[in-house]
Amino acid sequence: MNKFIHLFFITIPCFIFLLACETQNIVPETAETGTKVSFDIANCRKFVQRNNNNEGEIFITGSTNASFTTAKIKFKNFLGGQETGWLPLTNDGGNKFSGSFVLKGGGYYPQVIIENANQVIEDTLMLWNFKVGEVFAVVGHSLAEGQDPYNIDNFDKQWCEVITWESGRNAFWGRLGDILKTRLNVPIRIYNTGIGGSTSLQWGNSAVGLPFESPIFDWKLRYPYQFFENRILADFPKSGLRGVLVMHGENDINLTQDEIVEGTKLYMKKTRDLLNMPDLTFFVAKCNRGSDNEKEVKVRAAQKRILNEIPNTIVGADLESLTEPTFRHDGTHFNFKGIEFAANKWGEALLDSYFTSVKPLLRTK
Repeated sequence: MNKFIHLFFITIPCFIFLLACETQNIVPETAETGTKVSFDIANCRKFVQRNNNNEGEIFITGSTNASFTTAKIKFKNFLGGQETGWLPLTNDGGNKFSGSFVLKGGGYYPQVIIENANQVIEDTLMLWNFKVGEVFAVVGHSLAEGQDPYNIDNFDKQWCEVITWESGRNAFWGRLGDILKTRLNVPIRIYNTGIGGSTSLQWGNSAVGLPFESPIFDWKLRYPYQFFENRILADFPKSGLRGVLVMHGENDINLTQDEIVEGTKLYMKKTRDLLNMPDLTFFVAKCNRGSDNEKEVKVRAAQKRILNEIPNTIVGADLESLTEPTFRHDGTHFNFKGIEFAANKWGEALLDSYFTSVKPLLRTK
C-alpha cells in the first residue's frame, strides 16, 4: 500500500482524540526509515485572522531527526478553505525547516514530504491543524466571563476555540463559535477575557492608571484592565483580531451616564493605542436587565451615547431582551436558557457584511 495512504488511514481515527488535547509538540507516526517530523508548535502561528479577501498568513517551523536537502508541504482542507499544491519549506540548517504561507479562510491539516538527495525519506500527514478564520476578544463582567454551572461545553472544539483565563469558563462563547463556524465555514477563536464584578469605569480608569474604589480590584496595579492588556501584548499581534465584543451594563447601574461613557472611551482608546489600530471595532451589546427601573434606563441611555460618540463602535447583541425569570436565574445572571439565547443574540448581531467591511487587525508577529 502507498505509504501516504497507509499513514492517512492510521492517522484519521486519532484526530478527534489528539486535537482535544493542548499538546506542545506533536510527533506523527513515522515511516519505515525511522525519520520523524515534528512542528515547534509554540513558535508556529496556527490560528490567524483572515483579511477581508478571505486570506491569512500562517507560519510553520519544525524539524526532523534526519539530514535532508529539501522539504515541501501541502495543506489539505478539512473545513472550507482551498487545498494547496506542494509548497517549498525553507531548509534552515540543523535539520530545521520553516515557511510562511497565505491560505484561504478554512481549517487545514498539512502533509509534509522530506527528501534527501531527491529521495523521499518521509511522507506524512501531520496531526496538527492550522486555521485561518475569525478571531474575537471579549470585554465585560460576570455575564461575559460565565458562572458555574451555567456553562456550555458541548461545542465543536476542533474548529471553535475559546481561550480563557487559567480558571476561566467557556460561558456561551463556544456556542457562538459554532454558530459562526457553520454560517461562515471558517474556524472561530474567541478570547473570553470577561472579568466578574467589573464596571465600565473600572476598566477605563485601570487602563490609564486612574484611581477608583473597589473591594475586588487594586487600581494601583491597574486591575482589571491589566489582565486584558497582557493578552493584547502577548496574543493579539500573533493571531490578529476582527474586533472586541463588549458586555457591560448590569454592574454600571450605580454609575452616572458620563462615568459609563467616559470609562468606555478610556479603555477603548488604550486598546487601540496598544495595538496601533485607531479604527479597531468594538461591538457594544445592549447589556442590561431590560427593566423600566430608572437606573436601567440610565444604562441604556449611556450605551446609546457610546455608539453615537465613540467612532468604530457597532451595536452588538440585544441582551436587554433576555429578562428574568425566563433567562436570568437570579435577576442578573443567565440560566441555561439564557446562555443559549445570548449566543444566538450575538450571532444575530454579527452580520455577514461585517466580515468583509469591518477592518481586522492582522497578524504582525
